Amino acid sequence: MNFRKLSIAVLFLTTSGTLLYAQETKKDSVKNEKKIEGVTIQGTTKKGAESNIISLQKKSVEVIERVGSAQLTKQGVGDAATAVTKATGTQKQESSGQIFVRGLGDRYNSTTMNGLPIPSNDPLYKNIDLGIVKTDMIDFLSLEKVYTPRIWGDMAGANVDIVSKVYTGKPYFKVNLGSSVNMNAIQKNNFYLQDGPNFFGTNIINKPSNASVATAGYVFKTSWQNQEKSNPFNSSLGIDFGTNFKIGSQGKLSIFGYGAFDNEYGYVKGIAGGAYDGQNTPLKIYNDSEEYRYLTNSTGLLNLNYKINSNHNINFTTNYIHTTDQKLGNYKGYNRDYYDNDPLQERYQTQLRRATYKVNDLFVNQLRGEHTLSEPLKISWNLGYNRLESKRPDRQQNVTIYDKQMNNSFFASSNPGANNRYYDNLIENDYVGDVHADYKFSDNAKLTLGYSGRYKDSDFRATQYNFRIKLNQGSYFVDPNNYDSFFNLLNYQTGAFDIVTFRGDVKFDPANALIPQFFTSEVFNNAGYANFDYKFNEKLTAQLGVRYDNLSQKMTYNTALLSNGGKIDKNYSKILPSLNIKYALNDFNNFRLSASKTYTTPLLLEMAPFEYEDIDESSLGNTSVYPSDNYNLDLKWEWFPKKNEVISITAFGKYIKNPISRITIASSSNVVSFANVGEGARVFGAEVELRKDLYTRGNSRFYTFINATYLNTEQDLDSDKLLKENTYVSGNFLKTKEKMQGASDFLANVNLGWENKWKSGNLDLVVAYSYIGDNIYSLGFEKRGNMVDKAINTLDAIARFKFSSGVGISLQGKNLLNPTIKRVQDNEGTELVSKEYKRGINLGLGVSYEF
Repeated sequence: MNFRKLSIAVLFLTTSGTLLYAQETKKDSVKNEKKIEGVTIQGTTKKGAESNIISLQKKSVEVIERVGSAQLTKQGVGDAATAVTKATGTQKQESSGQIFVRGLGDRYNSTTMNGLPIPSNDPLYKNIDLGIVKTDMIDFLSLEKVYTPRIWGDMAGANVDIVSKVYTGKPYFKVNLGSSVNMNAIQKNNFYLQDGPNFFGTNIINKPSNASVATAGYVFKTSWQNQEKSNPFNSSLGIDFGTNFKIGSQGKLSIFGYGAFDNEYGYVKGIAGGAYDGQNTPLKIYNDSEEYRYLTNSTGLLNLNYKINSNHNINFTTNYIHTTDQKLGNYKGYNRDYYDNDPLQERYQTQLRRATYKVNDLFVNQLRGEHTLSEPLKISWNLGYNRLESKRPDRQQNVTIYDKQMNNSFFASSNPGANNRYYDNLIENDYVGDVHADYKFSDNAKLTLGYSGRYKDSDFRATQYNFRIKLNQGSYFVDPNNYDSFFNLLNYQTGAFDIVTFRGDVKFDPANALIPQFFTSEVFNNAGYANFDYKFNEKLTAQLGVRYDNLSQKMTYNTALLSNGGKIDKNYSKILPSLNIKYALNDFNNFRLSASKTYTTPLLLEMAPFEYEDIDESSLGNTSVYPSDNYNLDLKWEWFPKKNEVISITAFGKYIKNPISRITIASSSNVVSFANVGEGARVFGAEVELRKDLYTRGNSRFYTFINATYLNTEQDLDSDKLLKENTYVSGNFLKTKEKMQGASDFLANVNLGWENKWKSGNLDLVVAYSYIGDNIYSLGFEKRGNMVDKAINTLDAIARFKFSSGVGISLQGKNLLNPTIKRVQDNEGTELVSKEYKRGINLGLGVSYEF
């Protein structure tokens, strides 16, 4: 830990030194000031413009693919998750903001803001849900599919860098109002959510204190009763502004602010939770299910940019995001875990109610600077502190069995966990920093030396109160619409039910029973890197780099899976070389070659021996899982016919040693875990991108943006390796090779747009279509087949009017095709439905006014 403190101290000393130097070197020649000032204005005022995005792509030695704010505005894209899917070879996982790039999912990607890592807002994932990041507060998104040493080494698919907006231009103040409807939700006569949370998502439900539970037992403040909500209309309100002030003769302070609140209602009806054995017999299937959902997002961002003079710049960004997610589900069908007498549901039917409330608070703070100390030497530094608090307060579950013959319901009393309330809380503190120096030997040669450091501590606590039914079946009946009539203080005191945890009974041993499940974690990453750029001539430029990563992972845990507790202490050292070559055939054509090595670490909850239960599946961590090594190769041709046009073709390949995959393990239901399933995996593919003006006349332009990706993936499956390397995760693969989990064979995006400008305003019309092919959600075992997400086609359309008066109007339709979302269990060619539903069409109207 002393080394960690020393590393962070070095960062702060370097920062202080550069700040002092900046104050001492404010007086530069007027000639140099004007030259640099001109370049700076050109580069910053149009960061998000399409022509600038393409120009940077053309000139860069590295392979970069950016999605700018101008394109996102035209397409009506309001969040970063949807924005990233406009780039080639990307897909968004259904019902989440998690991104797959080139067939590689969450664990293989990384997310940064202004170059520094930011934590996930959900402990189930490695990366932040990009769906909560609003595009109004960013300049552009950079999708870095090719590795260079300045990027943190834990990536294989891509690094998504969110570049926050730095204000330039004239002062302004803008108000945005919007409303939309989900056709599924609005057509539902009665819309229900659980008791407790409020409209804005500000009401936080706290876990009862141990003392009150030990003393009184049943002390829960919220009821089990569903609450009806009226007018399920989506709404949004946002403001953003920008201004600047001169400081002295050379200084300038720019301020950009953004604040917004939006909510979203959703409703789906269909099939959920399907799982089958190798003989196609259902283990669990809710063939009559419905889910109500309500989400809120409150976001604030402030960006201060202080240009001391032409050689020195300091920037401070602070971003707070508060999100909530309510989901109330009612599921009817068969579940062997609760009642196995009637799999055909001829007399008995399982009824399950699940209410989930997730609350996430993410606080991102960054202070960074750039300093040209002399003509050849430039120092850049970036310090960040992130804090995450993620809660699932008062998750409720009830299970009853409905007797069709007797027309009454009773509890599945053999399983105390069938009826429960669950509370968890994750707190993470994340300290990150980077400092590097660029030294130009000449116009043709530049050396970069740098250091990156990260320390993250995590503390997770979870308590589940199980309600053990003590009455004999037949001596009571339950109303599934009024569980409070049974679960109440009086029935607890009279002994109708007990409250137990996995550690014991609250009545008889509260001191032990009320100890929560927990795990704590420390992750420390030290990295040094070097990069050398050399321009051989006007056509050929090469970049050679290397990064050394030392990664330490420590964990202490005590959970229901391993109640005796334990520790994990792992340390890895990785040497990560990279090579990027650019050959400019002429002013319009580039050829690029890139090669690198990276690695992939398992997620926190993929390692922690903790089981998280959901309707479709339960997941449990595996202490034996370990990092993969990735070897990457890219070959790309680019053609730039005009300033805002590009046509490119890319061939790429990856070899992943000891790949990590989600696997369905030997259990009676959909329980998944994570393991290094084989010796290697291979990914080969090709990408095509086209941005082209189809027709232009006067101030009108008809254009298209098309990209497509073909993937061929294969991974080794080794049952002996699984048995040898893992303590409590096992499986027997029928195949020795399989496609990679999460990889679709084919992905495509097609956008058609028309823009027309006139004296009093402009009009943008965009139609966007996307296709995602079949992909494996989790690998099967023995005769139980893979869980496969079936192909999806989506279509969105938007019309935006902007008038010179400052008024803007937008009309949009999303998910217009309303495809069926379907997951199946593929048992040797027989597709058995696991879940199936339609999200519903969304129609919306937005109005804005800029002062």
